[in-house]
Amino acid sequence: MSAIENFSYGPHELQRLHVSGISGAPVQTNDDRYWVIYIHGGAWRDPTILADSFKYTEAVLRQHSLVQAHVAAFASIDYRLSPHPDFPQDPHNTPESRFRAAKHPDHLHDVQTALQFLQDKYAFGEKYILIGHSCGATLALQTVMNRVNGANHPNTTIPKPKAIVGVCGIYDLRLLRNDFKQYESVGAFIKGAFGEDEEIWDRVSPARVIDSDGVAAGWSTGQVAIVASSRNDSLINSPQGLAMRKTLKTWEDLHSERKIIFLDDLVEDHDDVWSKGQELSRTIIAAIESLVDKRS
Repeated sequence: MSAIENFSYGPHELQRLHVSGISGAPVQTNDDRYWVIYIHGGAWRDPTILADSFKYTEAVLRQHSLVQAHVAAFASIDYRLSPHPDFPQDPHNTPESRFRAAKHPDHLHDVQTALQFLQDKYAFGEKYILIGHSCGATLALQTVMNRVNGANHPNTTIPKPKAIVGVCGIYDLRLLRNDFKQYESVGAFIKGAFGEDEEIWDRVSPARVIDSDGVAAGWSTGQVAIVASSRNDSLINSPQGLAMRKTLKTWEDLHSERKIIFLDDLVEDHDDVWSKGQELSRTIIAAIESLVDKRS
């Protein structure tokens, strides 16, 4: 297994990246194969679910012949987190570089900055697959929206991926809150990341934004979108995936070469999808297969 390189893209301890090549050799800048880039979940706030959570899936992927032939490297992104009530910090005794106080658009700006760091260092352009689990799927789709409310990043030249894989994702914040009104924690983590204004929730939700700010208008270079959900997911229900699929259909209809793959046959619970590695890796393999078919 290739050694993991750790990079910082900002002063906070969570502004970091893990990068590893597909072989023991150093990652090359002139490799024509795809990068696989992962954004972890955890409701924008869970400090126990970080970039290293991708190691389980990465170990599975490395054994697959398709990955060995068509993937250049893996990267996993950490980003600043919002406060979590179960993991309190003393604001007076916690250094700023460790304090978890992120609010939208901090999470998205960190992902964008991390992607720009990788592009500046490795120059792989559009040859990458962006994968997100849970709120990581929200962030992945937000990176290809034309505009995300409140998140005007100074650098808008980051190449967008050929494929996006959203797994057990959150795509419509208001819908999720409404579907789980009996659980106060759902509304709490949304407010913790995005504030109280539900109009902002709508303008940052990839499934809700269908005008010129949305995915269909912003992701002109994309080829493959995968929306995967688990029938046994105890945290994210099926209407989230269905809503994102409906919105992506507009994107697909704009170009005959584009393809949506809807995988609704995962069976593991929410975090088991990534912690066991098998099902998350299966969704990524499906994206690689589809991209390779388009090349041939």
